[in-house]
Order: sequence, then C-alpha cells, then structure tokens
Amino acid sequence: MTEKKKILFVCNHNAGRSKMAAAILNARYGDRYEGFSAGVNPAASVNETTIAVLKEIGIDISDEKTRNVRDYKDEYFDVAVITCSCSDDVKKSINAKFVIDQRFADPYLFSGPKEEVTAGFRKVRDAISDWVDGQFGIMKF
Repeated sequence: MTEKKKILFVCNHNAGRSKMAAAILNARYGDRYEGFSAGVNPAASVNETTIAVLKEIGIDISDEKTRNVRDYKDEYFDVAVITCSCSDDVKKSINAKFVIDQRFADPYLFSGPKEEVTAGFRKVRDAISDWVDGQFGIMKF
C-alpha cells in the first residue's frame, strides 16, 4: 500500500473554504489523500453555516477546531492549496512540493437574510467539491 499524500488547504479564517475542501477531500478520497486545513488569521471557531452545508452532503465537521497555518511550519505537504488571497510570504512559509493558487469566493463576506447567506455557502461548497473531484479524483500527485 502506498503512503497517503498530504494536502494542506489554506484560507483566511480556517472557518469556511479550507475546512470544506479538507473535509470533502477526506470524505471522498481519504484512501489516497490526507487533507488538512489552516488559516492565515484563524477565527475563534468554524463557521456554523460551513458545518451545516457540509452536513447536507453527509460530512460532519462539528468537532473541528480552527488552526493557524503556522501550526504546520514543521510539517511537509505534497500539495498546498491556497483558496484565498494571501501574501507570498505565507505561501513561501508552507513546506510543500507543489503550491496551487485556487481561489474561491469568501463566504465570510456574505451578508443578507440567512437563506441567502446559506445559498452562498452552498455555491462555494459546490465549487470546492467540483474542484476537489477534478484535481484529486483524477489527478495523482
């Protein structure tokens, strides 16, 4: 059996995009990859709407905690995926064989009625889901 490839997903707060991406990767491709997530400026907790929209597709991250990208400074990753705009210094601080810039809309910025915000989170979740399937379902790092 081959060793799982380690993938780190990074976003601003580690409360939305990176959590979604790591959870989807682990749920669908956990036999080949081990997904991790971190934030440049982590929030105090994972966004409740992130938890809810992942639960809708059968993924439970209700016990997840946020992490800072610096928590992984001594870890090696096969791939780091940057899902937000962050400085080149942050990218250079990640010890990864490949760094992929793949930005998604920031659900943290959504406002309006709860139904509209939730719909926005679903769109981000679905975009991340499609991208993860396209990159990791087919591609082998």
